[in-house]
This record gives sequence, structure tokens and C-alpha cells, in this order.
Amino acid sequence: MAMKNLFLLLTTVLVLGTPSVSAQNDAAEPTKMEEVMESHDRVMDKMPMVSKLISKLQTKANASYEKMKYENAIADLKNANKSMMTWMENFGKRFTADEMFKGKKLSAQKKKWLLEEEKKVALLDEEIDLSIAQAKTTLGIE
Repeated sequence: MAMKNLFLLLTTVLVLGTPSVSAQNDAAEPTKMEEVMESHDRVMDKMPMVSKLISKLQTKANASYEKMKYENAIADLKNANKSMMTWMENFGKRFTADEMFKGKKLSAQKKKWLLEEEKKVALLDEEIDLSIAQAKTTLGIE
């Protein structure tokens, strides 16, 4: 339940906060925070596909003698989804909404954290891509 609330909060903040960031920096190069948030957005765009694939795999698992192969793919997708939720929760603990969306200056420590988070979200993106690819292969779709 807490993850769902966190997800809704971050999604709301993202939707409401994005225009001020883009309007503020139209002519400038994106900041590191903007780059990390854009990476987050790309990963979030994949989440509906994760849910859709879980549903398809569950349907196949329920009707198959090879239930385990479908359940393994479901577990991979659910783990990738959990990784995303955990990353967002931890990111939200490290940075304020003003830092994320309004360009508030980061302390030296937070700049280091942001570099760590950039690497984490890149790995997360890979994890989600791999779980999606595995699920599609298991389902025999492209």
C-alpha cells in the first residue's frame, strides 16, 4: 500500500513539476538532475508494458503444463517492477521536490548521490528491458 501511495505521489509530482523545469531551461543544456529524471521517465514509460506482459504470462501459465517457465518470466517482471519502486522511494528520500523539479542547487554530497542514482537508474533500465525481452521470448512475441 505504501509503495502505491509513493508511486502516486511521485507520478503527481512529476506531472505537476515537469513544466516548470522545461520552461526554466529551454535554451540551456539539461542539468544532471534533468538527465536523471528523463531516464526515470523513460523507465516509467515501460511500466504499462510490464503489467501487460505479467497479465499475458499469467493467462498462459494458468492454461499450460509448462507453468514454471511462465512463472519465472512473471517473477523477473515483478522483480524489475519492485526495483523501480525501490529506486523511486530511495531517490525521493535523497532529494527534495525543489531539487528534482525546480533546479534548486545541490550540495556537494547530493551531487555525488546524483551520480550514483544516474548509474542505478541506468542499471534499472537494463533490468526492465531484459525482463521484458525474456517475457516476450517466453510468450513467443516480438
